[in-house]
Amino acid sequence: MIKTGLFAKAHLENLKKAVDVYARRHQVTAQNISNVETRGYRAQKLQFEELLDSEQMRLRGMTTHRNHIPIGGQGPAATEDLMIDADSQFDNGVNNVDIDTEMTTLATNDLSYRMATRLLSGRYNMLRSAIRGRVG
Repeated sequence: MIKTGLFAKAHLENLKKAVDVYARRHQVTAQNISNVETRGYRAQKLQFEELLDSEQMRLRGMTTHRNHIPIGGQGPAATEDLMIDADSQFDNGVNNVDIDTEMTTLATNDLSYRMATRLLSGRYNMLRSAIRGRVG
């Protein structure tokens, strides 16, 4: 069985996870924007990339047989995102939501989401073409 490149399941799982995280981050940012004038509201943020950088994700063992016990992290697809309060010192007089920061986050996240969905779509199109036996 081919396990590298185009047919690697991990690539598809990672792209799917990225799309899910970007969609959830969009919801959190939209919630922050909609509550910009809600007294006492605390801005939220979705933490995911920081979890990928953790030591737990870096330590991975290699298995040479399917019956071997996996060692180390499970990969990005198994990592759960974490909703936390944004560490913001900003004060708009009502709460800590900085509308400029939130709009920038929304635009950046939108671009990341579009890129991930295009990559995922391209990967499925390549698989579809390979199954049909078409070249190019």
